[in-house]
Amino acid sequence: MSVGKSVRLKRLLGTSGRLLGITLDHPIARGVLPGLENASGALAAVAAGGPDAVTLQKGTAAKLFEPYSGDLALILKSTSYSPYHRTIDSPTATVDEALRLGADAISVGVLVGGERQAEQVEHLAAISREADRAGLPLVAHIYPRGELLEGERLSVENLSYAVRLGAELGVDLIKTEWSGSAETFAQVVEAGSPALVALAGGSPGKEIRDYFQMTADMLTAGGQGVTYGRFVWGDEQPGRVVEALRMLIHEGASVDDATAHVVEHRLDREGSAA
Repeated sequence: MSVGKSVRLKRLLGTSGRLLGITLDHPIARGVLPGLENASGALAAVAAGGPDAVTLQKGTAAKLFEPYSGDLALILKSTSYSPYHRTIDSPTATVDEALRLGADAISVGVLVGGERQAEQVEHLAAISREADRAGLPLVAHIYPRGELLEGERLSVENLSYAVRLGAELGVDLIKTEWSGSAETFAQVVEAGSPALVALAGGSPGKEIRDYFQMTADMLTAGGQGVTYGRFVWGDEQPGRVVEALRMLIHEGASVDDATAHVVEHRLDREGSAA
């Protein structure tokens, strides 16, 4: 590993060697979701909680990230799917743009199991070569979501294939979906070695404690951390949620303590407003 890549990876991973990342790159893929209506406000709310890194598309990064440089690491997202092509991530940025924006890593999405997997793999391989030459860590969001998948989408087999694909192509840190338990996710983490494996948040709708329990189980399974999105900035107090995640990931707090950090503060606010 080059010195440049090693230095940048240390910026991504907190003092515990784990990643607490928040993704705010959703609008191209999913539209302007609740919590992201104001890009500047959403970034400020998340940053207040003290994550290690944020993931942004290039336009948002260019116009909004500079005030946070030095406090947050920047992961530049360089692809996206959309509501109109859900099984392919198309290029949106380059390694050169990531370097010019001062990014600490570049991120590529790959949706495996579909008819257009091959071109996404080809693009990931190309970015891997360029990022390695530049000493830029490569993060990949690799999910089994293609229309050719059979059986349970989030099976250990499908998730293991997804992360191993990334590892074989030189990805440094792979973000993928939850397999359902610490035991099964440990198999996914093993399949992804020597790459680091982090967890995506998935669809919102669960209770906040469920996300914290999933986070704790991911750590038990040997995962490297999280890159969460919707359940964080979609919450009424995103900074508080980030603080609770930091307690779990970097400070070894319990699920109960992390939950109380959010819920008790919420109850206090509601009581004050009554």
